Amino acid sequence: MKAKTKEILIKTRRRLFGQNIGNNISAFQGNGIDFAELKEYSYGDDVRKINWNVTAREQKPYINVFNEERELNIVLGLCVSGSLYFGSVRQKQEVAAEILALLGLSAIKNSDRVTTIFFDELPVRRYKPTKSQNTIYAQVEDALSLEMLHKKSDLQAFADYLLQTVKQRSIVVLVGDFKNEADLSFLGAKHELYIAMVRDRFEEDPSIEGVWSLQDPESAQVHTIDLDERALERFRSEIRQLDAGWRSHFLKNRIGFTKIYTDEDPFIKLREMLK
Repeated sequence: MKAKTKEILIKTRRRLFGQNIGNNISAFQGNGIDFAELKEYSYGDDVRKINWNVTAREQKPYINVFNEERELNIVLGLCVSGSLYFGSVRQKQEVAAEILALLGLSAIKNSDRVTTIFFDELPVRRYKPTKSQNTIYAQVEDALSLEMLHKKSDLQAFADYLLQTVKQRSIVVLVGDFKNEADLSFLGAKHELYIAMVRDRFEEDPSIEGVWSLQDPESAQVHTIDLDERALERFRSEIRQLDAGWRSHFLKNRIGFTKIYTDEDPFIKLREMLK
């Protein structure tokens, strides 16, 4: 096991000892006997849970919601992209690997099954559902050693793939820097979806005026660019617009999300998101 992998795993195990962000990640709706509440039917709900008496009285469909005590199915998705191979404090790739470690080990500590998938424009790696810590260790090491440069993330293709292949309702957490747009509404309706957006402060607010030769980490193309304050502000504005669009999309579709910078502690941000 490489030194960086050991460092992340030791740190993760210390954080999870006595504190577990995996416990009670969500109260799943299921077929248990512990009745919780009535709620209006929404797309993706099980029609078998419709309460016909209340539906007839209210003239719109309502379903019974139960607190179900059972094993949860956790799906962790790493959005592989060349832009993760960057960081002014530490690489975004390293932060993403630490997030996978925190979520994976937390779920296993809670006796839940974890399926991990790496995806760029197509599936890169898909690991079988596991409850083994050793498997999580191997996945973290793979996430750290995976060649990111010249890879392009296709979030829409990833969302469509998960819709087609993850049959059981699951907790799905996607980890990446989300530098392009996608419609995650259907995935969020079918599963309990969370987004862990990994960013570096410098990439959102660069201050490198002058003439630079810059390489696109996805296409590998090199461009010589004269960066003045106007050009930098246009870039910052585009990032702000992209993130505002994502925020609106997440809130509209009830998708949990957090942004984790490379100078922040992922444990704290994940705990806040998953409360």
